[in-house]
Amino acid sequence: MIVTDIIPCGKRKSRVLTDEDLAFSVYQSELRKLGLETGKEISEALRQEQIFPLLRKRAKERALRLLRDRDYTEAGLLEKLRSGDCPEAVAKETVQWAKQKRYVEDLRYAEQFIACHAAGKSRQRILFDLSRKGIPREQAEQLLDENPPDEEAQILKELRKSHFSEKQDDPKERNRILSRLARRGYQWGEIERVIREWQEPDAW
Repeated sequence: MIVTDIIPCGKRKSRVLTDEDLAFSVYQSELRKLGLETGKEISEALRQEQIFPLLRKRAKERALRLLRDRDYTEAGLLEKLRSGDCPEAVAKETVQWAKQKRYVEDLRYAEQFIACHAAGKSRQRILFDLSRKGIPREQAEQLLDENPPDEEAQILKELRKSHFSEKQDDPKERNRILSRLARRGYQWGEIERVIREWQEPDAW
């Protein structure tokens, strides 16, 4: 493995690029200690005995700092580590370490997310959000079956907030309100059902 470039990242750190699929950042003092220079070969011994142990230690420290502020899914933590210039292998190893320590637990994250958002988001919106965070759809659907959001109450709240009873005779305003609900993940059939059941004036 040959160092192809060393790019300064601020005053204290540099990014090391190689001719293999490996890039990483180190402090200037570490750069000198490791003897890394552009055009110089990185021996297998140096990589396994010094560089990777250093990167593993730093990745674990960063993971702990991230998890101190908020919970992450496995996929979310992996993406954060990647964005911090952590090599793929080290990032995956760190996520597995955090998983074994139960610092990250997708099931726990999904349960807490649903508990927090079930009162204000549709089932489809929660599924979409959890999918983006790396939670398998089947797992998310099972949890939502156990703790379903009250979509009827949410739709009714939005209709009242939008003064739907006063605007429903205006096709443009009616469509605007209903389209907004649909974009939030509520099914057209459920929206129309709620409207039908709450048509009486005193219900508004």
